[in-house]
Amino acid sequence: MPKILYLIASHTNPPQVARLVNQLLQSTQDAHVLIHHDASKPALDPGLFSFTNQVSLFPTPIGVKWGEFSVVDMELKCIHWLLENSIQFDWFVLLSGQDYPLQPLSQLEYHLESTQHDGFIEYFSADAPPETQWNWDRHLSLERYWFRYYTVPAQLKWLFRKLYRPVNWNPWLRLKGGRFGAKIAFRRLHTPFNPGFRCYAGSQWHTLNRLCVEYIHNFVQTHPDIVEYYRHTMVPDESFFQTILVNNPNLKLCSDHLRYIDWRPPYPAIMQSEDFDALMGSGKYFARKFDATIDATILDRVDAHLLAPKL
Repeated sequence: MPKILYLIASHTNPPQVARLVNQLLQSTQDAHVLIHHDASKPALDPGLFSFTNQVSLFPTPIGVKWGEFSVVDMELKCIHWLLENSIQFDWFVLLSGQDYPLQPLSQLEYHLESTQHDGFIEYFSADAPPETQWNWDRHLSLERYWFRYYTVPAQLKWLFRKLYRPVNWNPWLRLKGGRFGAKIAFRRLHTPFNPGFRCYAGSQWHTLNRLCVEYIHNFVQTHPDIVEYYRHTMVPDESFFQTILVNNPNLKLCSDHLRYIDWRPPYPAIMQSEDFDALMGSGKYFARKFDATIDATILDRVDAHLLAPKL
C-alpha cells in the first residue's frame, strides 16, 4: 500500500484537529501527518499528539489569511520542509482542520495504489473570455487573476463595498471589501498566460502523488516570476497549483478532489446531523467542513460508520 502524507492546515478548535489526526492514523496502515497551525492564532499544544510519533508540527508556521498568497506560501513551505527532511511519502493529501474522512482510509489507499492518475485536483480553464461572453467561473477568474491587487487600509472596506457596483463596471479597475480587508486592483496589460501556458482554476483541495509534489517544488524554484505574479492576485490558492500542474502534459490529472462540499450558506455549509445520508451517499473520501462546537453528533455518527463492520 502507498505511504500517505496528510498535510493539515489548521487554525481553530485544537480538540477537533486532534480528533481528525486520530481518525487518520486509525484508518490507514502507514501514514504520516504534518500539521501547519496558523501562526496568527493561539499555538497548538504538541501534547495533543503525544500518543504517536507519526505526527509532526511544522516548526516555523506563518500567519495565513484567506484570499492572500499566504495560503499558497504555507503549502509551499511545508512541501519544501518535507523534501528537505527526506520525509518518505507516495501521496500527499491536503486537508483543513475542519475536514473529516467519510470512509475507512484503507479504501483510499487501495484507490491510490491502483489509479493511473498522478493527482486528483479540480480544474477548469480560466482563460479570460471576451468581455461580451458571460460565464461566472471565467468572469470570477478574470477578476482574480488578470488584475494586480494592492492592500489598502482596512477602514476603507465599508466604502469599497458601497462602491462595488458603481465602480466595478470599469474593465480596468476593481474595488474589493471583505474578510480579507480592503483591496484596489488594476487590470494588467501583460500576464504570463499564453496558448502554451494557460491559466487554470478550481478548488484549493487536492491529492497528489510525489511526482506532482516534486514538480511543484522544482517549478517554483525555476519560475520566480510566476510566484511573484500570483502574490498580487486574489484567492491564488484556487489557481496557482492548477496552473502549474495542468500545463505539464506529462502529468495525468483527474478533475475530482475526492471531497464532499455543500455550497450553501455560509459557503461552504457546516455539516450537521441532517447531512449524514448525503455524506454517506457521496462516495467521497473526505468532507468539509465540520465544527464540533456547532454539531459534534455528526462526527460521532461518522465515527460509528467508520467502525461498523463491512458486510
